[in-house]
Amino acid sequence: MTDVWEIAAYVEEHPDDHPQRWRLAKKFYAEHEYRLALDHLQLLQKEWTPKLNVQRYLAATYYRLGRYTEAEEHLEKTIKQWPDEVGPCEQLAHVYNVDGKLEEALRTWKKVVQIQPDHALAEKAIKKLESALEKEDREKVAPVSGLFPADLTDEEKEDLMVTGMICPRCGAQNSDEFETCWQCNASLRMQTPSFLNTPPIEVHGPYLLRPETATSLVLVVTVLLLAASAILGAWLIMEYRAEETPLLFSMEDVGRIILAPARLASGIVMLLCWPFALLLALRVFRVKPSPPGVLVYISGLLLGALTLLFILMPMPFPFLAVLVSLVLSLGIIIVALRISTGPAFAVWLTHIVLIGCIGALAFWIAESRRYGKMINPFREIAAFSAALSGPGALPDAVPTRLPKGITPIQQKVRWKSTGSEWLDTPISMVEIVVRPEFPDPALQFQIYQGTELRYHEELLGKQQITVPFSVFPGVEYEVVVKGKDNVIVPVTIKSLMPFEFPE
Repeated sequence: MTDVWEIAAYVEEHPDDHPQRWRLAKKFYAEHEYRLALDHLQLLQKEWTPKLNVQRYLAATYYRLGRYTEAEEHLEKTIKQWPDEVGPCEQLAHVYNVDGKLEEALRTWKKVVQIQPDHALAEKAIKKLESALEKEDREKVAPVSGLFPADLTDEEKEDLMVTGMICPRCGAQNSDEFETCWQCNASLRMQTPSFLNTPPIEVHGPYLLRPETATSLVLVVTVLLLAASAILGAWLIMEYRAEETPLLFSMEDVGRIILAPARLASGIVMLLCWPFALLLALRVFRVKPSPPGVLVYISGLLLGALTLLFILMPMPFPFLAVLVSLVLSLGIIIVALRISTGPAFAVWLTHIVLIGCIGALAFWIAESRRYGKMINPFREIAAFSAALSGPGALPDAVPTRLPKGITPIQQKVRWKSTGSEWLDTPISMVEIVVRPEFPDPALQFQIYQGTELRYHEELLGKQQITVPFSVFPGVEYEVVVKGKDNVIVPVTIKSLMPFEFPE
């Protein structure tokens, strides 16, 4: 299918290259993308030199879309333009038959006999239609089903089948629905019945989901998922940029704010690469019959869009993205792409491993760029997992009061590393709140790192001050509140990074 998009891109740049547009229309038709084929065929009909084969393809496309009236009108015009051609008459007779217009079908088959008296199929079809029309209750007579009369043996049907590939006489390329060569009018032979034996939507019933309908639905869902992802992504980036050094009080804050750029980058990269990963896996295992390329690309985009949305959602949805992508991708490969179980599992596992590696690589590169240096993923993943769950998990930050709460206060505090330098950096910002019981203009608040004064503020009668302060793990700090003695001054520390009060 890659060559189809290459031709489509070329045609878009060279709209007057009608032979290439004709080639593109035939490829879209072969891939069952009838609506796309229809657009190009209608354009060729208007702008290109009239060609019988283009008219037959256009009529066949109308038929595939269940638009019988348009197919009939178009074939009638084609027959007027090429009155001695058998092919358009055969097509028109089949369309009339499926549309329930048996008298018109009979009349058209008789015209085929006038053009080609030795047409074996026409004689049998005429007898069948005449028999059906002789019945008294016309309303109860079902349209003659299929191309062949029911009384034919398999050998007789095979003799009447025609091919839709290479003409044995002149070597011209023909489509499956053509029963005579478009170039030399020679009879063709094929291995599968004519396209006209495949009843379209009106024959199957209105509740059958056509490939075109399914494709449209999937595209709509994908667009909606991408729109939701765009909104979530914009909100995350705005939150990330709101503060240069944000205060983080839970591991969820770390994932939501600090990891936002990396999550967004990995999700977008997986969205773009998923169709190609799926296509590569199909080619590696040489899956036959190969599913239509358009279906593969759309399936990959759907999986990528859904995964992107889950990655951008709050916890625990990013972790659910893994489970959802595993289950949904396997279902799509087996059901939508119609691959047998054995090859399906091989394709599924290969493309999942490939897209997982691509996503992890994008996440690592984006986060290393944000951090400012390359991160050791093995060490940091282990430390992050331990901080997220298990006995060493970091609890959400809650205000912790200093043991001493009456001036003069001198309390040593030491913060402890999580074991990950990468994780220590974003959670090193802590919040210290000083709230005197009674306002006192003489009170002073200070923070020392060893003997070095790192922070000083006069309370000046304030009822409360909130101090964001950056700390280093393993370093001992001293919190000091001084002024008038025996004043009750509760001091609380709120920190995601674990800390202790040394004796």
